[in-house]
Amino acid sequence: MVICAISTSCDDDIRDVEEVVGVEEPIDLEVRLERIDLSETIDGTPTSSIAINYDANQRIDAVVIEGGSSFQMTYAANNRLVAIEETGGGITKSTALIYDNNTITARSTASDGSQQEKILRIDLQNRIDRAITYDLNSAGNRTEVRRLQYLYTENFNVSRINDLSANGNTVLGYTEFTYVFNNNPFRDMNDVIRFLIFDEFVPYTRYLPATQRDYERVGGSFIESRSTVYTYQLQEDQFPSSRAVETTTAAGTQTNFEFFIYQP
Repeated sequence: MVICAISTSCDDDIRDVEEVVGVEEPIDLEVRLERIDLSETIDGTPTSSIAINYDANQRIDAVVIEGGSSFQMTYAANNRLVAIEETGGGITKSTALIYDNNTITARSTASDGSQQEKILRIDLQNRIDRAITYDLNSAGNRTEVRRLQYLYTENFNVSRINDLSANGNTVLGYTEFTYVFNNNPFRDMNDVIRFLIFDEFVPYTRYLPATQRDYERVGGSFIESRSTVYTYQLQEDQFPSSRAVETTTAAGTQTNFEFFIYQP
């Protein structure tokens, strides 16, 4: 999928993120996530879990979030993901995926009648660099909800996500990331599944992040609204067995733990 480069006029400077460039990443297509346990304590007593099920072709066919939503995937004969059905909170949402050269369109209809459309745009290096979300009314007319721009480092990690105005000319807020080497357990997943289901894990980068800082525009300047530090325990193959997630906001600091369980 190929797209011409698009320039966006933003009225703040993009800061460089220091990172080691050119580190070779070992490839093991047999490593797949089976479950993620979420805990509030380091001993790993789970408060919730995310189960990831695979079909006979090793495609993800279901994701079940304990106490939350469940997702069922449908694939075409060529293994392309074509639909996702989400059930949770008494509502079922059906999402059809449409592929057209440099875009992927996810069009959703919920059982409560609401409709939404998310357009993922692909850059010259086959990476998602824009995500635009619209609400649709009964006539199919769009109202833009959010426009995100993804900026990448030379190592194919997301250095920054800009939250843009509807015309794309103003940065309303942004998130910056730094990295240390690790093997990303999400990397062999379908890109659409990573973006639509596992977005909060920042799974679409080459490595998982070491830090994440969120900024909001207040008047003519930006104020940090949240910072997150990720501390990893790595296996011998450099895939994380767990990570501590320390999040700081104006309300204080909270630490949660995520444990990654892989297929044997």
